[in-house]
Amino acid sequence: MDKGLRKALEGLMDPDIERRRRAMEPFVRGTFEMFIRYLYRYLGNEVECEDVLEDVYADIWENPQSLRNVANEGMLLKTVYLYYMRKRLREVYRRINRRLYLSQDDLKNLMAPESGILDMMSLAELKDVLNKALGRLKARERRAIRLWMDGMSNRAIANELRTTVGAVKMLKFRTILKLRKMLDDSCLQS
Repeated sequence: MDKGLRKALEGLMDPDIERRRRAMEPFVRGTFEMFIRYLYRYLGNEVECEDVLEDVYADIWENPQSLRNVANEGMLLKTVYLYYMRKRLREVYRRINRRLYLSQDDLKNLMAPESGILDMMSLAELKDVLNKALGRLKARERRAIRLWMDGMSNRAIANELRTTVGAVKMLKFRTILKLRKMLDDSCLQS
């Protein structure tokens, strides 16, 4: 865990309200990306994730004692899930249960998905790994993926690459599979 986040965690435990207030901002800055990615695996909706996370941070502010013995990011994520997120996720699932068809037992036993190495990486580290993987692609694959990431349609990419829409779809599909394998391999090496 980096020093800034460690110091923010210690500041959240301080009895002085002003010190706690000053510690909350770096804590939110240091954990937001990690928590939002984790919640997105449950909800798949950024707005819902932000709503849940806002409530979670409010709960942490009111009662930070559960975070007292956290030693690393993995432990922080697990502790925040167990003591703060799970309750909010149950409420969201109850509200949207008409589409999910979860039983009450399933809601009670709502378990966290396993967090992998990619979940623990910062956004900068994730971008670095992705850029390295993109660098190992063939030029045509890299061009197609970059155009797709820029929001271009399959037809626009086909025009840019002077090929058919079907060929672009197949190229994107194969390239994404290749990137996924490269990311998995790089995580296993870490």
